[in-house]
Amino acid sequence: MNSLVTCSIDMRFAPNDVDQAVQLLLSVSGSIQAKRGCHACKVWIDAADGGVIHYSEEWESREAFHQNIRSEEFRRVLIAVDMGCEEPQIVVGNLSGQSGMAYLLQLQETEIKPLGGISNSV
Repeated sequence: MNSLVTCSIDMRFAPNDVDQAVQLLLSVSGSIQAKRGCHACKVWIDAADGGVIHYSEEWESREAFHQNIRSEEFRRVLIAVDMGCEEPQIVVGNLSGQSGMAYLLQLQETEIKPLGGISNSV
């Protein structure tokens, strides 16, 4: 059975890079949110620390999440991640405990099955 897959990325930016990073993330969040299988795609600035931007996605299945990871929109998310001044905190949930930037890059390189007619096993 498929289960909800979440990806959260917490990024710290230099003060002069925050606006550009937020704009980049917001420029793709709407199109990611509109994709089949996406339940949510959110971007927000930490209220207690204006240098920290939180980004999160929720997907109905592992396959839908993997499809998104290989998209042009997610490549732009990774550009924002690269703009950060510290290593980001990345957590991918409900995928056998896998997390972090190395896992996201691995998924980008992995061939995935089309969304139609796939097995519901996780």
